[in-house]
Amino acid sequence: MSENALHRTPLYDRHCARGGKLVPFAGWEMPLHFGSILEEHRATRASGSIFDVSHMGRLSLTGPQAEGLLDRVVTRKISGMKDGQARYGLACREDGGTIDDLIVNRMGPEDFLVVCNGANRECVVKHLQSHNTTGAEISDDTVGSTMVAVQGPAAVRRMTARWPHLSDMKRYRCGLIEHGEHSLFVARTGYTGEDGFEVIAPGSATEAVIELLDDLANHDVVDAGLGARDSLRLEAAMPLYGHELSESKDPIAAGLRFAVTLEKETPGFIGQEALRQKAEQGVPATLVGLQIQAPRAARQGAVVKKQNEEIGEVTSGVVSPTMQQSIAMAMVATEWSTEGTILQVEIGRNVAEATVVPMPFYKRS
Repeated sequence: MSENALHRTPLYDRHCARGGKLVPFAGWEMPLHFGSILEEHRATRASGSIFDVSHMGRLSLTGPQAEGLLDRVVTRKISGMKDGQARYGLACREDGGTIDDLIVNRMGPEDFLVVCNGANRECVVKHLQSHNTTGAEISDDTVGSTMVAVQGPAAVRRMTARWPHLSDMKRYRCGLIEHGEHSLFVARTGYTGEDGFEVIAPGSATEAVIELLDDLANHDVVDAGLGARDSLRLEAAMPLYGHELSESKDPIAAGLRFAVTLEKETPGFIGQEALRQKAEQGVPATLVGLQIQAPRAARQGAVVKKQNEEIGEVTSGVVSPTMQQSIAMAMVATEWSTEGTILQVEIGRNVAEATVVPMPFYKRS
């Protein structure tokens, strides 16, 4: 494989056969949509959808030192996790800047599966390796394996019908499902604002995954691509690295204080003291939700103003298919972050009025 060649997921042929529009994303050929981003978005909310998320990083950390390494690198307390529990957290620099956000799944006392963003996978691996002073075993299992997200009420109904024990699996819990001769990892997690599961399988179980997806397709669960995944996560106000998070955008400013355990005992996690200061002293800019009076979406980088003075910028924006309203997340000067504050957003050559509103924009009933 040449240096610039794109990876193909094990589901590549299935995507082509089902009309997927494939685009480069984080070093992979990924489906943007299967005909209509709007229809796929609405289907996820109303029934269910299937997302190939095999570009996401899948890192295995094992051995008696794995827990300690993760406690040092991740902002959440890992030592307090029970087997079968999943926990959202972040990896940060010493200054509090974000390297990536991730989910840690605890499969056993010395067995962890970390899911990180595809574009940041190599950075996360290097970060773990650079702090692995006690000999934890780190394995990057991304290439060649499959990860799919099945989201929405119809997807949950079918998954729990086939594997009844999943009905008892709570949000942010993980375990295994048996599919023929294969054991597949499953977690009750997702990136859409809907209930659902994420399934990970080794390359040897690709056919089992395809059978699962074909079965779901026969039960009102549609194929969906990255386009719908982005609009769904935005409605649910879930951050995306490179937009709401970056090395210059820390978890406190991004509204992720819940995912930062500042009470960790010495030596704590990397960036803990910097984030403690930000939490105690306040941050100059804060992530807010905006409801915009415009027929178009405000794109990343769009200027946000108050009384003709630039006070921030949009990090993500979309015309919400669910709300039929232009919405955005924006990083603005903290003094203007109070709900109900009226601001202005530049959209193309026009300026639209925007109101600071609570997030998430959408919450399932």
